[in-house]
Amino acid sequence: MKTYPLVDKIPNIKPQEQRSLRATLIGEFRPPKKFEWYLSGAIPGAYQAPNDLNDSYHILRIMKMERKVTWVPAR
Repeated sequence: MKTYPLVDKIPNIKPQEQRSLRATLIGEFRPPKKFEWYLSGAIPGAYQAPNDLNDSYHILRIMKMERKVTWVPAR
């Protein structure tokens, strides 16, 4: 599953917590409504619509990611 970083900051969330949040496509391509997340940018990232937009974008949802580190012994 492809995920994208959040470009816009979420209010009342600590920066450490926001680093574990990522955005993923939900399969809709339409103009985003106010406060919806959408994909945009030369380097794709998640932006939150400040108001209802007229242009169509891929709509995203935010999800919390867990980072799992596995150790592989050297050969």
